[in-house]
Amino acid sequence: MKIPRLVLFLICASASASPAWGQAGAGAFLRQDVGARGAALGGALTAVVDDAAALSWNPAGLARLTKPEAGATHAVLFEDTSFDFLSGGLSTARWGGFAAGYARQSSGGFEARAGPNDAPTNFSITQSAMIGGWGRSFALPWLAGASWLRRPKPVSLGVTVKSVKESIGSTSASGNGADAGAIFSPDDRLAVGVMVSNLVAPKLTFVSRPVSYARVVDVSPAYLWKLSPSVGALTALKFSKTQNESLAVSGGVELQYQRLLALRVGVRDQALSTGLGVRWGNSSFDYAASLGDLGVGSLFTFTQRFGQTPEELEETIRKGIRKLSYAEGARLSKAYLAKAEEELRRDRIQEALRDLEAASLLDPSNGEIRAKINRTTAKWDETLKRQMIERSAALAREQDRQGNLLASRQYWRGVLELDREHAEAARELARIDRDLSVEERSRLEGLREAQSAGEIALALAQASTFLTRGQLRQALLEAEKAQKRYPGNAQVAGFIAQVRRQARELVKTKLAEADAHASVKNFAEALRSVEAALREVPDEPGLAEKAAALRASVQKGLTPQTRKEFEQLYYRAVEQYLKGGYKAADALTDELLKIDPSSEPARALKDKIAAALRYTQ
Repeated sequence: MKIPRLVLFLICASASASPAWGQAGAGAFLRQDVGARGAALGGALTAVVDDAAALSWNPAGLARLTKPEAGATHAVLFEDTSFDFLSGGLSTARWGGFAAGYARQSSGGFEARAGPNDAPTNFSITQSAMIGGWGRSFALPWLAGASWLRRPKPVSLGVTVKSVKESIGSTSASGNGADAGAIFSPDDRLAVGVMVSNLVAPKLTFVSRPVSYARVVDVSPAYLWKLSPSVGALTALKFSKTQNESLAVSGGVELQYQRLLALRVGVRDQALSTGLGVRWGNSSFDYAASLGDLGVGSLFTFTQRFGQTPEELEETIRKGIRKLSYAEGARLSKAYLAKAEEELRRDRIQEALRDLEAASLLDPSNGEIRAKINRTTAKWDETLKRQMIERSAALAREQDRQGNLLASRQYWRGVLELDREHAEAARELARIDRDLSVEERSRLEGLREAQSAGEIALALAQASTFLTRGQLRQALLEAEKAQKRYPGNAQVAGFIAQVRRQARELVKTKLAEADAHASVKNFAEALRSVEAALREVPDEPGLAEKAAALRASVQKGLTPQTRKEFEQLYYRAVEQYLKGGYKAADALTDELLKIDPSSEPARALKDKIAAALRYTQ
């Protein structure tokens, strides 16, 4: 089939884009609404798009992807014209969000004649595009601390590249282009988006004269109104300027009920649009209808996401935690483990430790979780240690530049205490000692003696405080720290000897109590006495074995009903602890230890709660 050149040129220049939702001009099929949500809002999605369809709306929205997803949109337009868009997206912790998409619009029912008396021949117009995009969020360090800036990374930037092809009958042309976009969102309610379509414009040559896609600039502010804890109203506007055309204004309102249901209405080119969205878990369906001069256009979008975000995992755990048994707790702990793994991938070690602790509480018999906690804690300690070394070394260099050799020496000494193999610290200390004058050496010696005396006094004061509370183990640990730093100090050695004497007396007293209780078959009280000694003197020979034997005796006396009651009470205590209700959790653990004083998980939870209470008071 041969299409006359004049007809072909007119099609390319004016109607090649097959007007959709009121769009016209070369390349207008790429300005077609690729999602029902945006279509229902009059196209005002530039600032709030958060799925893979951001490829078209604003690639900066790809930074908001939270999990892998795939989406499909089908638009029923007018006559024999239809539009389809397929997309897939992936979020990465370090590099932002990536997506790829395919758009296709086809129109049939056109007729062409080689001459005025020839029979007409039918042909169709097909337009398609392959699109790839990236988006990532960035911080604004110079605005850090501003009261109105509540997002750590308020700016998102994105770009797309695209390869387009248009076919008119048997004639086709292709070209490449690129778009760019940005979103500024200082908090969870306000956002402003900017999108430049065809920043690099595709150029298609059908005959001899190339047809270039028009550049389009969209600016869109949006605000989310919180009407209640479950209901919100999103309002969005879009100001759109197409090259060689006048400014167009559109907008819409979306009424949201949680994340389950959304009702939408919008206006564009004096035409109304409306629609709704339903979301259930990772699946969502959206519909939009637009009233225009050519009739009613319908658009359908289905999106499927995969996996769970940390926030969704947290909600799942909260809902189910009160109904747990040990077996179910072990299963649910895997959700916290998955959450911890995600935090570790993001290098958020503190958050990962919190989630690992929760996993350990939910599955207290899992030694692998405890081992992972130890490895993660060691990694966190090493990170803090490295930061302290770098900070102290920087301060030492600064003091040296200012000529404060004594101050520089003190900082280098701190570096060596943290890292005995730090070559620079050792080298600089030797140099500074050579450069010190006689007077400075004398002054340094006096400072050393005063510092030693002060540190020893402080360490012994802290140890004495623990001793007066009956916390012999903690008192001994504090004193032994001082002994390692100042070996041979008689005052420290005398204090350590005093603590060890009291420890021997405590063990003797508690063992006598335990034997008395065991003689009358009161194994629970006997166990409490032995555990009291074990907490303060954990290395005393025979204590751990005696405690294990008494635990076995207590366990034999527990009925199945008592065990079930204990499980339910234990997870209630865990729930209170995880959400910060430490006093309630403490009362529940007291009940647990009355039911089963042999429970190591209950004892471990009790210790965690006690530490949390000390920290928050």
